[in-house]
Amino acid sequence: MLPDTAKVGLLITLLVDEPTHASEMIASGTVNGFGMVGAQRSDVDEAIAEVAADAPLPPIVAVDEEGGEVQRLKWSAGEIPSAAETAEGTPEDAASVFSEHAAAMAEMGVNMNYAPVADLDGGAGMDTRTYGDDPARVSEFVTAITDAQDVQGVTSVVKHWPGLSTGTVDPHDGLTTLAPIDQLRQRDLIPFQAAIDAGAKAIMVTHAVVPGLTGENEPASLSRAAITDELRGRQGFDGLIITDALGMDAITDTTSQAQAAVLAVAAGADIALVTGSDDAEDTHDLLLEALESGELDTAQVEDSVRRILELKGIEGECFDLVSTFAAASRAPESGVTTTEDPIGDSGITTTSP
Repeated sequence: MLPDTAKVGLLITLLVDEPTHASEMIASGTVNGFGMVGAQRSDVDEAIAEVAADAPLPPIVAVDEEGGEVQRLKWSAGEIPSAAETAEGTPEDAASVFSEHAAAMAEMGVNMNYAPVADLDGGAGMDTRTYGDDPARVSEFVTAITDAQDVQGVTSVVKHWPGLSTGTVDPHDGLTTLAPIDQLRQRDLIPFQAAIDAGAKAIMVTHAVVPGLTGENEPASLSRAAITDELRGRQGFDGLIITDALGMDAITDTTSQAQAAVLAVAAGADIALVTGSDDAEDTHDLLLEALESGELDTAQVEDSVRRILELKGIEGECFDLVSTFAAASRAPESGVTTTEDPIGDSGITTTSP
């Protein structure tokens, strides 16, 4: 049995520049885990272990390990080449490199990687981050790397759906408009579909307007037509859907991270990626208010909770874990009192020791 405040906590991942900056949020159940941004120190594994030890449930511990310029763990897990360099070899070579790297990440306590990049060449800010402009060849690299990481216990998050190759503005700097959805289906969505067909567990949705799909000035990350109708419906993806960082200018130029998170979850996203502890608390409060007021669909939120718990290795009936998490999320310092609600008739249990 999980109270609403605990369910809402599972919908948020906090982005931090150092693991211990997420300690309080993790221990209280305000967020489901943390993603590390910026280069991390060589002994970051010690900080990860320290934070995880106080978590009521196993936390998501994520990084951006694309290779090349986008790599957080080069001082601890070693350097890997950029996507552009990797694409000079074979998908099999790439799988070998990422398998070894993922094994090192897992040993450190990292269990999720915001990679591989499935975008095609051409998008603003992508530079060496893509595997090329041929959808079929990009698909080969994406599926090979995704499988290699997953086998090592590091969940691959394929990004940035629906593909940024036709965008002209980096979402970090502002909202961009992509080619119409009919055009994206002919090229940009092909690598994502290949990943879905190959069993990808998670996909990250970007902040970009898609003519013919999203509303005017509405990014895909906040669009129900994009997330629920296109990605889940037309493409058949039933895994975890994560927003790109809601602290990017593409979002914050027009709304708060908390308000964007509510829109994203209402649109069908499972996890809102939030930058900064203060914004994470505000996001938790606003999501809780939206859930209790009926603005968010209870059944949909419970579906998201199940996906997240399954990713953590939890399903069935494990009342010790549930009680611990529920107690943490109702701690007096949170200032929140809620009524316990079931997340399903069977409860939840762990498949891990």
